[in-house]
Amino acid sequence: MRTVAGALVYLQAIWLYNNFRLRLLRLRQPKYLIGALVFGVYLYFFLLRRMKWSGAAASGSLTVTPALAMDFTWLAAVALLLMLLAEWLFSGDRARLAFSEAEIAFLFPAPLTRTALIQFNLLRSQLGIFFSAFLVGLLLRRGSALGGNPLQYAVGLWLMLSTLKLHAVAASFTRERLSVLGLRAWSRRALIVAIVVSFAFVCVWSMRGKTSWPIIGADPDIAALRLWFEAVVSAAPLSWVLAPLRWLAAPMFARGGGEFARALFPALLLLALHYVWAVRVQASFEDASIAHARRRAEKVAAMREGRMRQRAPTRPREEPFALAARGYPPLAFLWKGLIAAGPLYRLRHWLMACVVVTVLSQWLAADPARRAMLAPVGATLAIIGVWLVLLGPMLFQHSLRRAFERLDVLKAMPLRGWQIAGGELSAPAVIMSLGLWLVLLLGAQAVLAGNVNPDAGMGLLRADHVIAIAAGLAWLAPPLCGLMLCLPFAGMLYFPAWTVALGVTGVQGVEVMGQRMLFMLAYFVAVALLMLPAAIAGGAGLLLANWAIGPLAAIAASALSASAVLGLELFLVLRALGRRIDGFDLSQELR
Repeated sequence: MRTVAGALVYLQAIWLYNNFRLRLLRLRQPKYLIGALVFGVYLYFFLLRRMKWSGAAASGSLTVTPALAMDFTWLAAVALLLMLLAEWLFSGDRARLAFSEAEIAFLFPAPLTRTALIQFNLLRSQLGIFFSAFLVGLLLRRGSALGGNPLQYAVGLWLMLSTLKLHAVAASFTRERLSVLGLRAWSRRALIVAIVVSFAFVCVWSMRGKTSWPIIGADPDIAALRLWFEAVVSAAPLSWVLAPLRWLAAPMFARGGGEFARALFPALLLLALHYVWAVRVQASFEDASIAHARRRAEKVAAMREGRMRQRAPTRPREEPFALAARGYPPLAFLWKGLIAAGPLYRLRHWLMACVVVTVLSQWLAADPARRAMLAPVGATLAIIGVWLVLLGPMLFQHSLRRAFERLDVLKAMPLRGWQIAGGELSAPAVIMSLGLWLVLLLGAQAVLAGNVNPDAGMGLLRADHVIAIAAGLAWLAPPLCGLMLCLPFAGMLYFPAWTVALGVTGVQGVEVMGQRMLFMLAYFVAVALLMLPAAIAGGAGLLLANWAIGPLAAIAASALSASAVLGLELFLVLRALGRRIDGFDLSQELR
């Protein structure tokens, strides 16, 4: 057994050495060398340079009292409990471990016991857990902000993540054994739901008359919420269930060496018990692991080809609109792209979403106690809208990569380059615009309902102004979304060996992280340069129309002038992309 363990450790060590050596050899290529340099600069200026003083700054920025540290432990215990419930509710019955196809071909036929395979899988998973925990604990120095040593925080985080990993493995083996005994997935889930509901009823019954729901108004009392939370989680029998999870999270929030040493033993004991559970209850996982490795290989192959999944649709999809035999070429691309988008393109789904949004807004506005929730809802929607505009194009990377890889076929058609570019970007632009319109609809209704209550912080806005602003932003959405989608597509066309080839080969590492950081920086710089003329035109239109006519006309003039500039920029960018497509040779560019 000692020889087998040594061979597995040797195999893992050689894999690490070869992986490190391969990444060093990749640095001979300029694209990887520049990416590694960018990541190194970021690591020094934003992490390593601050390590000398970040501990004192972090500890000074947040005073963690023993009571607050205990609240953190309770919150972590509740979060762990929800994670474990989700694991038992939504996971399947088949027990499987993550092995690659090469590892399956090498290890499964070898004279190894099932316990040795489990130990190898757990040993390999420790590498990622170890790296993540100590990167967070040592480089980011989160432990200092919590009043403890960063090394203690890293060890506590490693113990918690390792125990969760062991629990997932042991739970999958247990579910496999239960399924063999006749307890199927639906029966297991119904039993767990019944146990959870019964336990919740017992907890509520035991706390009747002892605590009451806190009153959440426009300005909630944090101290009252803390007292209510402490009363709930410290009451039996809920405290009995949360006790082991508190032991597991306690080393992360220990405030000194002595407290950390006292909290370490229960966490290590839980880790050891989970290891014994995983080894003793082991079930047959070979067949499920082989099927999982095959599906993962097919998924990787599909992603390298620019597809999100391998399996084709189970039934034909409806066409979004009737396509004529002759017409404007980009409409055919839009027709094709909306079909490929699946349920996202169906107009009835968007209309149903609008109805739900309207009903939800009116329900919140009907009760003065619930109306205070509209202010945070409006702020959250503003953040979602900005995120959708800036990072939404990244969600369509795979569809843009598919279009890029089909350029040779598309160029054989009697189409101009700008028609190909505009057609391929039309469907993602429509979907992004619909998403922004839905956010604007909910945001406008939240602001309008909040205006009824001046205490909500929105009483200075008139209803007609809110409607005009929402309509102006909705008018800006289509050209803005189209222009934002042009940026990642331009990166593929002008830097294919850096973007498309990187996604196709699936290369990973710090040098790849540096490349992505470099492109993200270039992306935001390009966004700023493109938005500046539109912002100037919109501001000028707002000031002139407000001086000459009035505020409502000023909002309309601002939206029209900004959209005209965005439309002109979109036209010019599509023409530039078209010229690039006309002279593009895919076989030469990806070398």
